[in-house]
Amino acid sequence: MSTLEALHAIVNDDTSPQIIRDHVVDALQYALRNHPGFFTRKEIQWLAQWDDARLPIAAGKILNGMNAA
Repeated sequence: MSTLEALHAIVNDDTSPQIIRDHVVDALQYALRNHPGFFTRKEIQWLAQWDDARLPIAAGKILNGMNAA
């Protein structure tokens, strides 16, 4: 979780270059969509609350699948 918190800090830091913030979000989105087992339920729930719309959409799909199973 501390790694995700560090990435969250980068994404929300206005002084971070936009390209870096985009790469972080893209990498997390890729991992959520292609390797959801890497994340715990708590981490997925937290990612679903991020401000960038790409992550909540991907995390929400995983959570919906977990709830349906």
